[in-house]
Amino acid sequence: MEKLLKTGFLILISLAVFAGVGLYVFRNPLLETLIGQQLNKRGLPLQSIADLDLSFNTFRLNGLSAGKNKELRLDNMLVAWNVPDLLAGKPISIEISGLHVAFDLNAAYPPLSSTTPMTATPEKSINLPWLPNFSLKDSAIHLRSTAGEAVIALSGGIAQNQPDAQTMHMSAIVSGSLAQSKSLLTAALDRKGNIQGKLTVSEGMLGLPEASISSFSGEAAFSFVALQLQHIQTEFTLSGIKLPGKAIIKPISDSADKNPVSPALGNTAIDRITLKGDIRASAQSLTGSLDLEADGGQYAAEPFKIQQFSVSLPVQITSNRDNWQVALRNPGQITFGKIDSGTPVHLLNAFKFSIPQANLELEKHLQGWSLSHDIAVTPGNLNVRVDRTESPAIEAQIHPGKITLTGKLSAGSNYQGRFTLNDAGFTLPQSDLQMKDFSATVHWNDAEMGTAADFAIVRLQHLASEPLFAALSITGGIRNEAAAGEPAVYALNVAGGVPDLRYLTISGRHAPASGDGTIQAEIIPIRFSPEGLQPSALSPALAQLENVSGNLNANAQLNWSKEGVRNSQAAFELRNLSFARENTKLSDLNINLNLVDLLSPRTPPHQTITIRHIDAGVPLENLLVSYHIEGTSPPRIAIEKAQFSVLEGTIAVVPTVIDPAAARSDTLIRISNIDLGTLFNVIKVDGLTGTGHLDGQIPLTLAENQVTITNGRLAAQAPGILRFKSEKASKLMASAGKEMNLLLQAAQDFHYTELSLDLDKSVTHDLVAKLSLLGNNPKVKDGQAFRLNIKLETDIDKILQTINQGYNLSHEILRGSLRFH
Repeated sequence: MEKLLKTGFLILISLAVFAGVGLYVFRNPLLETLIGQQLNKRGLPLQSIADLDLSFNTFRLNGLSAGKNKELRLDNMLVAWNVPDLLAGKPISIEISGLHVAFDLNAAYPPLSSTTPMTATPEKSINLPWLPNFSLKDSAIHLRSTAGEAVIALSGGIAQNQPDAQTMHMSAIVSGSLAQSKSLLTAALDRKGNIQGKLTVSEGMLGLPEASISSFSGEAAFSFVALQLQHIQTEFTLSGIKLPGKAIIKPISDSADKNPVSPALGNTAIDRITLKGDIRASAQSLTGSLDLEADGGQYAAEPFKIQQFSVSLPVQITSNRDNWQVALRNPGQITFGKIDSGTPVHLLNAFKFSIPQANLELEKHLQGWSLSHDIAVTPGNLNVRVDRTESPAIEAQIHPGKITLTGKLSAGSNYQGRFTLNDAGFTLPQSDLQMKDFSATVHWNDAEMGTAADFAIVRLQHLASEPLFAALSITGGIRNEAAAGEPAVYALNVAGGVPDLRYLTISGRHAPASGDGTIQAEIIPIRFSPEGLQPSALSPALAQLENVSGNLNANAQLNWSKEGVRNSQAAFELRNLSFARENTKLSDLNINLNLVDLLSPRTPPHQTITIRHIDAGVPLENLLVSYHIEGTSPPRIAIEKAQFSVLEGTIAVVPTVIDPAAARSDTLIRISNIDLGTLFNVIKVDGLTGTGHLDGQIPLTLAENQVTITNGRLAAQAPGILRFKSEKASKLMASAGKEMNLLLQAAQDFHYTELSLDLDKSVTHDLVAKLSLLGNNPKVKDGQAFRLNIKLETDIDKILQTINQGYNLSHEILRGSLRFH
């Protein structure tokens, strides 16, 4: 048995010796096979190896070629080691020359893209005491794509120049149409894992289709202690940056125009970007600063364009194991030099954003990550012009105020945040409108109120010399009234008015899911009384009205859907209004106005204005105006009927259409059955009386609150008597001769068969009234007939003012409201 064991042991030793000798003899073919297998896994089939040798202290590889198109080539590789030196902690030595690797960037699966590693990755990393002494010569990486080519020439190495230190020196020179640059990496490291180095990049250029940079350069200095990052300081400058716009491809079924490509991002160009950073780290935390400066930027996504935008962001970064904080060290600034939206809205000045505060915090919890933010923005003032095709452009001066946004987004929960706006306002110079001290607060997913908003306008005022309304203050809010789990329905409630009277209310509802909504506005019923409320409290333009009594109320409603506005309507009612103004008294003014379209104001026929009595020196009774508003642009007023009683007769307006926005309007006034005696009493010609009645018409032109008359004519329809007895006239004419005395005698009891009164008045001249008569005085020259032509100096303007007041009162009301609209 003992002999058998010895024989078996000798056989095993013999087999081991022969196996070892065999492995050594066939080491090179076996190693070549192993290399080929690993390259195949990387998509690089081995083509050839000129020379391969493995000994006890060296590994040599020459003339390697791999890949279908020889994407990997290696001229020489020598790995040398000495066992005693390795045991003493000295590094091995690697020399590589002639290494060339080619990448086709357009290939679906480029070589070296396999996820299978060439060697198994251990669960724990292996830390070598030294990097190998390394030398790289005459090597390059070749990049090819349809956009161009680039070659990255690599050289350098790692050397142990001192017993306890190594130095690294690597150079990369990029050339070609895709990119160009020169990079140099230098570093020094010791046995304790301390590393100090610098990366320098110069003469850089990038020419990719997705981005191009005409020039870039910079450097980064870094240091590690015990292989832990301690400090990085960097500064890079990029010039001539261009980022072409990208397009997204939609399914053809989603493209109404059958064009599946639609622009998503526009073209961006930036003259210069500077990036500076200084980061310091320890085992548990990291702090640093990052400064971003961008100048001369442009962005174009037709028809939208931004020119000369700039950015300045001084950022502070702090982190520890489970927390990252990003904040601004100093206020940031974003400026847009010129914005062209391609719409009728034009920004007339540079738009600046100051960012006094921006804090972002990313924190890890057991449930996941959460992001909190606290941002404050102060936009600069804006001057805006809105062009209109058929009307003058509208200009606005906007004060955006101060904006803050705070919130938090956590894993597994909805975003919760709050948006606030303070000290905002605007001015519309052409409309003399100004809003000051506008504030708003918007809550998203608040624990108590859900998604809601509150807002307030401290002062909304009309800046005209005679404001249409007194300064208003307005408050309101928006709430989601839907039950939990139901689609949102937002309700709006607004109240406004003057300090002592909240007379304006607005309410509305909108369902975003369906797109349906409605809004209602109401002026609550207001009662004026001489001892109480007067219109001047609501409108300074009405300050001249005294002892006002009456009732006022109004309301409006607008309904819409996803297709747009469905319908709108409004009503205005003024009842039993009486007042005094200077020398005018008015009693029982009633107005009923019902609009069936607010966007293009339009009413049904037979809207009415009535006044029982107006007294401005000549009493006017029972004014009635029937009209409707045509839905034109701008809207016009069609007078259906307008008449009133004066001087025991009737004055009526011929049906006409008035454009309240026009500077002037022409109107024909028809006069019926005015009593001649009453007329002479009003116009107050000394000694002039008469009998009879006048009919006729007066063409009136109203322009800038002035009345002109062209060829107005009144005439008696039947014979009558005119008497002129004036002592003043007799004395003046005493020496005028016999004929003139006969005329004065005839005028004392003139029986006329024809009587007419011609009226003319221009803007620059007073009224010219010419009285023409044909008849006789039975006691003069045996009743011989003759014609009298008399130019009157009278107060007939008083009658014209009465006519104007009677007709133009309602006209002025509608003209003012529609012009304001």
